[in-house]
Amino acid sequence: MLDNNTYNLMEDITVISKSLYRYETYIKDAKNCKSCQDFWKKMKQQREDELAMFLEELQKHAQEGKLST
Repeated sequence: MLDNNTYNLMEDITVISKSLYRYETYIKDAKNCKSCQDFWKKMKQQREDELAMFLEELQKHAQEGKLST
């Protein structure tokens, strides 16, 4: 069983990854609104940046051997 902290990191990585997948659809759906397309692209970039931070933190835990059960 994973400790709560590791689980929380992995859970948010999953949530962010799913939202990134949806943003592609949102951008396509906003094809008639440049403002909305720009908005979704900005949101996607922010989520990509967040995901990178989460993955970096999880990698630190892995390197420190904190992912063992």
